[in-house]
Amino acid sequence: MKCPICSSDLDRSRYEGLPVFICDDCNGYLVGTRRVTDINRRRVKSPVDLKQEALVDGHTDSVDGLRCPRCRRPMDKERWKGSDSFHIDKCRDCEVVWFDAGELARLQLDYEATPRAQEASRFQNRHRQMTPEEKRQFEHNLARLPEGDATLASAFGEGLMESMGNLAWGLWRQQR
Repeated sequence: MKCPICSSDLDRSRYEGLPVFICDDCNGYLVGTRRVTDINRRRVKSPVDLKQEALVDGHTDSVDGLRCPRCRRPMDKERWKGSDSFHIDKCRDCEVVWFDAGELARLQLDYEATPRAQEASRFQNRHRQMTPEEKRQFEHNLARLPEGDATLASAFGEGLMESMGNLAWGLWRQQR
């Protein structure tokens, strides 16, 4: 596959431990649409590293229409409206997203600044600090929680599992 910006070959690489394609010449990334959410949830790179990547790699946002490196069809341009707005290019047919240099780091920094991401980080840190016995008790409490039915899932959406985890955490804290 060729880079949609500079026509160099795209190489297989990893970003936050997940497979992506990178252009070594312009530092752009081609990422599967579903993989973007997984990258946001990873915390392999520190905020300092992400900020440095966003600044060092950052270059002018591509405003011209790009062609998908896989199918060569025109990609849809969408404006990312985070703290630092820029355009991302999506191919709906191939389900891939093109990030110009520095944009993937900027997207991740924006996500990490959200209350939801900060709460998830606090929960992960608490979980890492648990003793093996505390972890077993936590897992036991989590397993005792009722299975969410379709009504609950639709009412609470993505926050349902997070809320259930917080409830299990609260039960564990009460038993301590």
